[in-house]
Amino acid sequence: MASSPILAGAGARVLLMGNEAIARGAVEAGVQLVAAYPGTPSSEVTETLIGAAADRGFYVEWSMNEKVAFEVAAGAAIVGARALTAMKNAGLNVAMDTYVTLPYGGGKGGFVIVVADDPDAHYSSTEQDTRTLAMYAEIPCLEPMDQQEAKDMTREAFELSERLELPVFLRTVTRISHASGDVLLGPATEQRNTVAFNKHWKLPYRWDVYGAPGAVHKHKWLKDQLPKMQAAAAACRFNRLAKVKGATTGVLASGVAAAYAAEAMQRLGSDRTASFLKLGMVFPLPTALVEEFLAGLETLVVVEEGDPVVELQVRSLAKERNLPVKIRGKSLEPVFPTWGELNADVAT
Repeated sequence: MASSPILAGAGARVLLMGNEAIARGAVEAGVQLVAAYPGTPSSEVTETLIGAAADRGFYVEWSMNEKVAFEVAAGAAIVGARALTAMKNAGLNVAMDTYVTLPYGGGKGGFVIVVADDPDAHYSSTEQDTRTLAMYAEIPCLEPMDQQEAKDMTREAFELSERLELPVFLRTVTRISHASGDVLLGPATEQRNTVAFNKHWKLPYRWDVYGAPGAVHKHKWLKDQLPKMQAAAAACRFNRLAKVKGATTGVLASGVAAAYAAEAMQRLGSDRTASFLKLGMVFPLPTALVEEFLAGLETLVVVEEGDPVVELQVRSLAKERNLPVKIRGKSLEPVFPTWGELNADVAT
């Protein structure tokens, strides 16, 4: 019998906490280095990976703080390793200096940044919504709806990171991280990336912060990655549209709030009369899919956990495309509380 549930074979169905599911996704992706600082509700990601490290042959450490953890993992990604760092919402503040600088040069190996937000501040001093910081750093942001997606998104985040040469942000919340769900396991790759440092990999002096070609040139490179990020958003299999013919009302939701919204719609019977769009990648938006969804709608309700991050992007898109849809959510005339935690009852 496997010493850890995340070491079970492909095809097994295992009851996993969201954080354990994230750990399994990293194992399936062939993670090579994990560095983190313990902060609830993120701690079990690394605790679980510690239990799997000897069996799967990767390095894992508790670092002295989130900045050190981020830099250890970033250094591994720069030389080509698949690396993961995990922290809670407030922990990302400690790593901010390196966090906002690294995307200017990107990375060679897949780099996944797992941040566990804490709506209702069960374990935290703030309800900080870190999705805004993914947008600020101009890197893709994935948000799982359940434990299965937490595992699958983590695995695919490594591949996405390597295609884009950028870190990928995985935002989870307490109700994903600390609740358990049935997870179908996939195969764990045996392949490992070759590790080697080349400061001129694809760009001159790629990771030299102050020297030529300079921060402005590297910022342009980061901006040039946006079309590739948008293409990834358009192709993201975690975005799902269920359009009801003739519907004039739509519900758009992301992350765990998508599960709440789907349950609320079933309770109300509106799942048969209103269109529904569930987003798995919340930055950048899959604009063509959102436009398709909005076409013909008179009213849109946006359901998300935390700040109106998705809502404000959708409002901007609707205004730019001259789509006459009334949008309700957490900004302007809010229909949901702008603090605390959502659930199916609140969504209803």
